[in-house]
Amino acid sequence: MSHHRAMGGAIVTGYGAIGLAQAQRLAAFYAAEALHSRLDGAHAAARLCEERSADLRAAIAAATLWRRAAGWREPEAADRVSSGWKATNDAHAGGS
Repeated sequence: MSHHRAMGGAIVTGYGAIGLAQAQRLAAFYAAEALHSRLDGAHAAARLCEERSADLRAAIAAATLWRRAAGWREPEAADRVSSGWKATNDAHAGGS
């Protein structure tokens, strides 16, 4: 079961959309946790972390490909634009 997927250039998790940089950090975290779990003999936890890291890496690759196909030379730039859009719209809506 995939916990992370790419949709229209975005990376979507069970708790919302995240940017490419955050997804890369999270994938690295899961990979490190998998290694530590395996060394501690917690093989089920290691497999879970390996699966989540792999899901994220696949979502990162798919989102990057989509963004490049959409014309982004720098795929991470799309996160900066969407963050600015959200902040602007939140301010107009009276949000934070």
